[in-house]
Amino acid sequence: MRKMKVSIALLNVSTSLVSTSIEAFSPSRSRSGIFKECATLKRDGIKPSSLRLKSALLDEESISIAENDENPSIAAEEYQHKEWKLTYLYKPAAAGYEDAPPLVLLHPVGVGISSWFWAKLMASYNGNNPAIYAPDLIGCGLEHGADPWFPDEKGMFFPSSWVEGVETLIQTIALPNQKDSKSPFGNILQNLQRGDSGRNSGCTVVVQGGLAPVGVMLAARNPLTVSKLMLTSPPIYQDMITAVPQQELEKNYNFLKSPLFGPLAFGILENRGIIRFFSDLFLFADVCDEEWLDQTILEAREEARSPIQAFNAGLLQHRSFEEELTSLQQKTIVLSGENDKRESDRAPYALEMKRCILKKVGGCNVMPWENPEAVIEVIKDLEN
Repeated sequence: MRKMKVSIALLNVSTSLVSTSIEAFSPSRSRSGIFKECATLKRDGIKPSSLRLKSALLDEESISIAENDENPSIAAEEYQHKEWKLTYLYKPAAAGYEDAPPLVLLHPVGVGISSWFWAKLMASYNGNNPAIYAPDLIGCGLEHGADPWFPDEKGMFFPSSWVEGVETLIQTIALPNQKDSKSPFGNILQNLQRGDSGRNSGCTVVVQGGLAPVGVMLAARNPLTVSKLMLTSPPIYQDMITAVPQQELEKNYNFLKSPLFGPLAFGILENRGIIRFFSDLFLFADVCDEEWLDQTILEAREEARSPIQAFNAGLLQHRSFEEELTSLQQKTIVLSGENDKRESDRAPYALEMKRCILKKVGGCNVMPWENPEAVIEVIKDLEN
């Protein structure tokens, strides 16, 4: 087993922030296979339907979005993946961009975080935006109506289960919707006006922070349906190619699941003042805004803790992703914030990956929220 030093994030949106020590893991004591990785995928049918949006961030009073062809509104939708009811935020493509590659945005996992993390970027991308999908990962998005995850009742595989949930969205909703929107003539004139030869196919996937393994695995498994990849504030390259030992994983997970220490830790971390403190210290170049805090508190609840426990325990890093990273054929951008001290440690991405370039924009670790307009411009560069 390869070894490395691991940090556990108590409030983790970008990567690990608070460290702890670790020890022994027995595979026989794992819950429902959560430490294993599944190799196969079977999908059930999808039943998309409208879902009443509860999130205050997307209310008209918070973000004014005129419902017209050039600035379509953001809505919450639901779909079925295997036995899970999952949700996603959706913004239709602007007029003339219905056949552009869909944009799929994968949120980080942390206290109170779900797809709302992308709402500012979605609202800011207007006039020339493709169809945008921001799925809630399994166990997240409870405020939108998604099913919670209870590990003692239902097992999950990491990162495969989260990858599969996104694959279902892409293959049964995002790409079929794009196909259905195309004219009989393929919108050739619109493609030429955009400077797009029409050769692009598949989705552009953008992944925030420590969920980079999900994005990398998604791209590696789906070269035909994921055409481009962007990692914003990912772990440093060395962490992506070094497995966390099973002993450490169990120690981390058992601590976070402890009936004594787990509720105590989360009770503290779900406090608005503590969220503000950690956000200002680790995530924002300046200070977090009240809207960030409002949304975090709205989503934070006991039923939403299981994905955070799994992520913070390090389960996404139970193995190296070097093979996927070095073999990816898709064009990839690794984006860092100008205030992120780990920027230089991401240089190996460009050296080791086939088609990867490094970029930076103003901000620290949550640029899609801090600086959505700049991130949108980088996404446009990726898509060209």
